[in-house]
Amino acid sequence: MRLLRPSDALNAQTRARSRALARPVRHFAAGVRYFAALLSPALTLALSLTAPAAAQDTIPAYAADAVYRAPDGTESTGRVVKSGPNMRLEFAEAGRPVIQIIRRAEGLMYVLDPGTRSYFKVQGEPDPTAGSAAYQPPCDQNDPSLLCRFLGNEVTSGITTELWELGQPGDPSQVSRILWDGARQRVLRQESPGGTVMTLAFSAMEQIAGRTVEHWIITVTVPGQPTKTGAWYYDPELRVELREELPEGPKRSLENVVVGPVDPAAFEPPAGWTEIAPPAPPGPGGSGVPTPPSAN
Repeated sequence: MRLLRPSDALNAQTRARSRALARPVRHFAAGVRYFAALLSPALTLALSLTAPAAAQDTIPAYAADAVYRAPDGTESTGRVVKSGPNMRLEFAEAGRPVIQIIRRAEGLMYVLDPGTRSYFKVQGEPDPTAGSAAYQPPCDQNDPSLLCRFLGNEVTSGITTELWELGQPGDPSQVSRILWDGARQRVLRQESPGGTVMTLAFSAMEQIAGRTVEHWIITVTVPGQPTKTGAWYYDPELRVELREELPEGPKRSLENVVVGPVDPAAFEPPAGWTEIAPPAPPGPGGSGVPTPPSAN
């Protein structure tokens, strides 16, 4: 299960290949990942803005509103609560409230339906590195279904990064090269098949809502098309992207951030709620889009 919406060039070309495809077993087993269709655009933002980082021993707990603004001006919101390896997401799906609790260290996910006071549980494989400062590469070199090759180091924006090749073994047309920033857990450059190039370049330190953030410029170059630009604002204390202005027009942000301890009960189903069986995985001819339990 990944809370990503890989529809824009930045996320599709970076996270989908460098993390979601590369480490599915470590993060969430296949039985967990198909529930990503439960998520609204606001909450696809939430996990992508709260992925773990490797260069800080402790990351403060916090809560924030996740806001997604589409190019046409429409807006959707959610709520994210993060403490160590645990995360709670609150959002609306088809007009109904949904709560998702993710406990990565245990490989565990709960999906709660407040309308029926019920929930289901999905068990994946535990991630022993969740919430730790351990370095993680952008892909799994032990996965035979994935080309994952370290090529060396390169300096960009004053940062020593790692150069990797990612793609499908035996198919050069599906191989990308990335510059991986292990501290920020972010691709700073990707050269994709077909010639598309995405880069992130550091601009300056800035203040957003009282928080000191790094301002990075996103540039996407597609052969035969005008260059597109955007912006990425990274909070080095919380190790999250506080705001993204994507080249295609969408804007995503964490707002009203409150830093401080989180009640552990936020990561448990409420007492008295009914546990139900999870929806069946999509089968042949199915839509492949699971939905929250019916309110009827």
